[in-house]
Amino acid sequence: MTDRHDGRSQPGAPEADASGAPAWDGVLFDLDDTLLDLKTAQRAAFTVTVCRQWPGVEALGEEPLRAAAVDFAADVRGHYQRYIAGELTFAEQRLARAADALQGLGAPAAAAVPDAQLWVTEYEHLVRSHWRLFPEVAAVLEQVRASGRPVGIVTNNVEEYQRGKAAAIGLGWIDVVVGSDTVGAPKPDAAPFLAGCAGLRTEPARTLFVGDSLKHDVAGASGAGLVPVWSVRDASDTADGSGEGAGTEPVDPSGHEIRRATAAPVWEPERGCWRIGSLEALRAWL
Repeated sequence: MTDRHDGRSQPGAPEADASGAPAWDGVLFDLDDTLLDLKTAQRAAFTVTVCRQWPGVEALGEEPLRAAAVDFAADVRGHYQRYIAGELTFAEQRLARAADALQGLGAPAAAAVPDAQLWVTEYEHLVRSHWRLFPEVAAVLEQVRASGRPVGIVTNNVEEYQRGKAAAIGLGWIDVVVGSDTVGAPKPDAAPFLAGCAGLRTEPARTLFVGDSLKHDVAGASGAGLVPVWSVRDASDTADGSGEGAGTEPVDPSGHEIRRATAAPVWEPERGCWRIGSLEALRAWL
């Protein structure tokens, strides 16, 4: 196991104040699975929708359905990234994920082709009904606002959709929302991060970026000159949905161990980022 420390006077750690915390004037957040518990919403909507698509699927038992829901939410074959790259429409990526799930469950021919009405329209209504902030998010964001620091969102979905989502979960007060279409490039390109900083009117080097993806959030924020903070809420649910447990400590796709949540952010020198187990840890920097 690699050593861990809090970043005080350590090579590679960002500029810090006397307490060891990075100096920051504003914060940008990823939205899905950082502020919003999207995977839980997706799993719930998937379970209802797949049972409507294939009424006999429940005979398989609870565990196969649970595993299929997890894989669907994690998008293990990367269809959403093909949507971000412009290779699929939003509806097409949803249907492709549903087709993978049905195939994996062994659906008969009559139920193996996803019904577009079910998976595009009805699923959307279901998933929206399950949208929820993680429990601590609202209170922590209020504390950030009370500190006088601006808050924004940079997300890899289209701006209009994500603004509506933010409003639906009580974050309509966040004016700065940068989507994958706002500046013509998604994360990890530097452009959306820099657009977020411009919206906040903060310098990148004094702006936190908090997200759950090592590739899109941590690497992208670091490359754009922001202070990257990796949110790891569930050590079994790693950066891009592809991690596996190994011994007593799980690992991320690069093979590094993922350490458990701590009360304050921890500097991860091997990744060049801070790590938190929930947004509660940011209170140590307020």
